[in-house]
Amino acid sequence: MSTPKIRTREPHYSKGVTAIELLVTLAVLAILLGVAAPAMSRFINQWQVANATNAFTGSLRTARTEAIARVRPVVMCRVANNTSNACLTAVGTNGFASGWIVFVNNDRDGNFNFNPDTEPKDELLLRQVALTGISDIIPTRAGKFVFLPNGLLNSNNNRINVVGRDETKRGICISKPGRIRYVADSADCTD
Repeated sequence: MSTPKIRTREPHYSKGVTAIELLVTLAVLAILLGVAAPAMSRFINQWQVANATNAFTGSLRTARTEAIARVRPVVMCRVANNTSNACLTAVGTNGFASGWIVFVNNDRDGNFNFNPDTEPKDELLLRQVALTGISDIIPTRAGKFVFLPNGLLNSNNNRINVVGRDETKRGICISKPGRIRYVADSADCTD
């Protein structure tokens, strides 16, 4: 004997949202974005300054390591743009924010300029293009950092401020032996 099938009626549910539900959701979303946007903007600016600081100090470390390994002077200098190889001696309006190169000074010229055409040819090790969100990377000494074959910088009082577009700032102190310290402002560096 077979059991009779009982038919039940399923309730009918709406498959969309009402205009009021949509407006309430959009209002809540707008409030959340209004609260989160300033914090996110500040976070992005701090991240850009930290990224630029790390790129700058990474290039300095590379220059020092290569100077010791190659027993040749290695120079980190400011360039005018992303394709230039000419070292600029003056700090300029935005310092190293326009980019920099690191090269082995094989010809050992006293002015420490990049000369890829003269024998022995200088060797380009690294090129850093302009960094996003950075307005200034200003050293207290203009233009170049030269690491000698013993790993020492050829100058004292090396202080750098990395400044973001929103004036977020981070300072870098570099001692003659190449020790790097981070501070809030390069004015806080002590020799």
